[in-house]
Amino acid sequence: MSNYNDHDRAVALIGIYQSAKMVYDLATTGKTDETAFKTTINSLFCDQPKDTLDVFGGNVENIQLGVNTLLAQMSSDQAIQNRNVEITRYVLSMIILEKKLNQIPEAMDKIYSMLETAKAQQSHFGELHENVVASLARTYTENISNVSPRVMVNGKHGHLQNSTTANKIRALLLAGIRAATLWRQVGGSRWGLIWSRKKYLRAAQALSRPGHDQEPPSYFNPDL
Repeated sequence: MSNYNDHDRAVALIGIYQSAKMVYDLATTGKTDETAFKTTINSLFCDQPKDTLDVFGGNVENIQLGVNTLLAQMSSDQAIQNRNVEITRYVLSMIILEKKLNQIPEAMDKIYSMLETAKAQQSHFGELHENVVASLARTYTENISNVSPRVMVNGKHGHLQNSTTANKIRALLLAGIRAATLWRQVGGSRWGLIWSRKKYLRAAQALSRPGHDQEPPSYFNPDL
């Protein structure tokens, strides 16, 4: 992968937004988009992509949840009070955590090792088997959950206390951090979120298809 452009940076940022939206959905409703979930989990096992979109299965349909979420959150004509502050917070937290983790080589080495184990499980059990998701969740818990700033996930108690849902949330946070790594590798930066917002919006609009509606927030505050 080389010669990165606005399209590459937008696709990677969309990947972060897609993870954040699914974390929000699972925490508040216990459900999320199946195509987006499959795409995002599989992105953790794509280690030799031929281009940025290939990380997400090479098809823009796979990232429509992220496209629509980014457009809703970043558009200047979207009223500030109608933006989902939880999703924005998850996005920024994953970007910050990725930068912190990149400075902890031993943690990164362990993450890569545990991803290889999960990949082997995927070949044996199936790509979205609960054992695979549990391994990814454990990778997050053992290597990332104690790194500051810790991600505080808000939602409904019943969903967050469900072990299957909690594992999916942790796996998605791991995938969001992976997307943040991709974003940094293709030239993304936190300052760029401010100065290049219009470029991101144009690139995301070009990728847009009929998508998903945004949902109202629901609150509970455990520490994942």
